[in-house]
Amino acid sequence: MKDKVGLAVVGVGSIGIRGALNHFILPDVQLAYVAAVCDNVPGRAKAAAEKYNVPHYYENYDDVLADPTVDAVTICTPIGLHYEQAMKAIAAGKHVHLHKTMTTTKAEADEVIAAAEKAGVKLVASPNAG
Repeated sequence: MKDKVGLAVVGVGSIGIRGALNHFILPDVQLAYVAAVCDNVPGRAKAAAEKYNVPHYYENYDDVLADPTVDAVTICTPIGLHYEQAMKAIAAGKHVHLHKTMTTTKAEADEVIAAAEKAGVKLVASPNAG
């Protein structure tokens, strides 16, 4: 078993920075590290990687999913992309965290949950409303 989970932050705009990177780089985070960042806006992923000392950066989501150092993705992109990105990550065997809201419809959420269960990967969305 690996000592730490390699995490990719997908979408390094405002939510990705404030909701993920600013937290995952803190010294008290012991079980995970940011292995990669991804954003399709040219230059944004590279800038975030340099600022937060992240070893890999991508502008193409499929490249993140092919990265063997990435065990899990935290999806911080616009909500309309969450379903497709979650399903692709699950198909690639990656654990998935969806940063509010999980999907745009309950039917999509149900499909993502079922796919994660079938693939044996962890799935979480936050913040939860419970």
